[in-house]
Amino acid sequence: MLRTRADFAALGASGRSRSHRLVTIRTRPNLLDHDRFAISTGKGLGSAVIRNRVRRRVREILRGAPTGERGRDILVVCRPSSAEAGYEELREAITRLLRTGIDERTMGTT
Repeated sequence: MLRTRADFAALGASGRSRSHRLVTIRTRPNLLDHDRFAISTGKGLGSAVIRNRVRRRVREILRGAPTGERGRDILVVCRPSSAEAGYEELREAITRLLRTGIDERTMGTT
């Protein structure tokens, strides 16, 4: 998990962003052998119950998410529409955005 202010500052300064109507994902290489995640659910999503439900869904989706050769820092920012979205729709949006990042990174290393 991403936890420190420095991690988030580095992600904001040099990360790449991809968006969908349900979520925005910001990524950057972390030079580790594993991915690190953070999930942001603002109060615009709804009550604490709704925000926690969305976080649980996103966490479960990230467990099975595709990973590249190198590690990445990944911030998932949930938009208000993600509160009404079903699990499969949310999973499809997140995996599509993560897969795009992997494809871009591997294209430059060939």
